[in-house]
Amino acid sequence: MTIAVLGEALIDMIIGEDGAYRPHLGGSPYNVAIGLARQEVPVSYLSCLSDDRFGDELKASLDQAGVQLPLRRRSLWPTSLALVTVNEVGLPSYRLYREGVADKDTSLQEIVENLPADLQVFHTGSLAITPSQLPKINELFRLLKARDVCLSVDINIRLRGSIDHNRYLNGVRSLLSAVDIVKASDEDIDAFAIGGSARSVARRLHEEMEGGMLVLTEGNGGATLFGSGEPLVAKAFTVPRVSDTVGAGDSFHAAFLACLYRAGNFGNGADLRDEKALSAALEYACAAAAINVSRAGCEPPTTSEVAEFLRASVSSELTGRSSGI
Repeated sequence: MTIAVLGEALIDMIIGEDGAYRPHLGGSPYNVAIGLARQEVPVSYLSCLSDDRFGDELKASLDQAGVQLPLRRRSLWPTSLALVTVNEVGLPSYRLYREGVADKDTSLQEIVENLPADLQVFHTGSLAITPSQLPKINELFRLLKARDVCLSVDINIRLRGSIDHNRYLNGVRSLLSAVDIVKASDEDIDAFAIGGSARSVARRLHEEMEGGMLVLTEGNGGATLFGSGEPLVAKAFTVPRVSDTVGAGDSFHAAFLACLYRAGNFGNGADLRDEKALSAALEYACAAAAINVSRAGCEPPTTSEVAEFLRASVSSELTGRSSGI
C-alpha cells in the first residue's frame, strides 16, 4: 500500500533578517511528500520537475528522502518561485511566479499511467487546485473514486495563485463533495469570507462534504477535526523558539496521514471513524508542526524526532511560544 502526491514543487525565496532572499526547497505537495517519506511511509511524487538547476535540487532532495519518482520525464519549463516575507510573529506571505512552470507540465494521461499499482491514498491541493488545473483534478478524482482510493486535499488557499479569486474559491468548494480528508487552516477559512468564526465556517464546509472529515488548524489554537461524531480537538505544543511557520501545515498533514497509515486506517475496507486513532493522529500531527516551526523553512521531522518530542512533552513542560499550524 502506498500514497501518491501531486502538486507544486517550487523554490521559496525567504527573506532573512539582513533583507537578503535565500532559496528553500518547497511547495505544499512537495513538502507533504518529503514529510511522508521521513515518516517512513511509501510515497510517490507524480508531478513533473524542471530540467533546470532548481529542478535538479528538488529531485535530489526527493531521492534522498526516499520518495519514488515514477515520472522520469523532466520538463523544459522552469521551476516555479515564491517570494516569501515573514512578519514579526513568524507568519509568511507569498508572491507567486506561476506562468509556464514545470509542475503544471504534467498531463492527466501521464498521471494515470504512473499511479502506483497498490495506491490507497492520493493527496493534492494548494496550487494544484487553482482554476487552470481543476479540470484535470476533477477527472482524476472521478477515476480514483472508481478505484476506491482515499482522496486527501490540503486546500492551502493562495489567492495570488489566480487572478479570478471567486472562480478559484468556488472551484475549491466544488471539490469538497468528492474528498475524504480535507485540511484547512484558519487563514484558508478566512479567505472564503463567509462570516463567522473559523470553526463555524469549517463546520459549514464539512457539511458540504459527503461524509469524510475536515481538519482545521488554528496555529496556537491547535487543531479540530470535524467528522461523523462530535468534533475532536488537539492542543498546540509549545517550543522554546519559533523560527517561522513556513510549511508547518504541510508537516502537520504529512504526520497526520502517516499516523493513520501506520494504524491501518486506509485500505481493505478500513474506515476513518475510529475516534481513538483520529485523536492520536491529531496529537502526533501537532507535535510534528511544533518541531517544524522551530526550524527555518519547511523541514518535516522524522518518526523518531516526533516520538522523542512527545516523550519530552509528557515528562516535562516545555516553555516558550506555541507552534503555528
